[in-house]
Amino acid sequence: MKRRFLFLLMAVCSFVGANAALNRTNNYLQAANATAEQGKTVEVALTMVNNTKEIVNWQTDLVLPEGITLVSAVAADRWSEAIQVEGVRLFSETETPVATGQGVVAKFTLQVAATVAAGEYDLALTGIVMHTPDGTEIAQVENKGFKLTVTEAPEEGKKGDLNGDDFVDASDIQVVLNDMANETNDPKCDLNGDGFVDASDIQVILNIMAEG
Repeated sequence: MKRRFLFLLMAVCSFVGANAALNRTNNYLQAANATAEQGKTVEVALTMVNNTKEIVNWQTDLVLPEGITLVSAVAADRWSEAIQVEGVRLFSETETPVATGQGVVAKFTLQVAATVAAGEYDLALTGIVMHTPDGTEIAQVENKGFKLTVTEAPEEGKKGDLNGDDFVDASDIQVVLNDMANETNDPKCDLNGDGFVDASDIQVILNIMAEG
């Protein structure tokens, strides 16, 4: 009798374990790979895959390399409730269960410091937990990795060098004059940032030339 009870207990435990593993396999969060320039921000899409269970809340922590920080997050597509941010943690809940399926539920913004070297970085979601309407917890034990490719920031050109020849001279004034004649209002010719390309921008070039 005792042996039969032990076998039954083992069978129940195996079933529960297999069911939990199946839930983790079919219901999880995944972030998309992204590319960002040094010193810039980048928006990353967060997809919820809940193929077998309706979901009412979820949370995850981001594992980020030094120099890359979580700035903000907003709900998207399949999720309508506000996304809460605490440090590197994202979480949200809704009163209306999200039907089974898969799609983007949030977009979070990362800031890449200007000091971060160009290259490919491994990031991850960890501590993923989702709950079903009946309170069942689906805990994703393993990390869900994604990659961030950081590219070098372009070198800033010399102010006033509109034709890219590394000199500020009369040829750059001609670029402004051509823009004025064509009325194209090219932003690169708006050297004083007043929204117009006119004689005041030529004066900026003259000032730079005078300073040597």
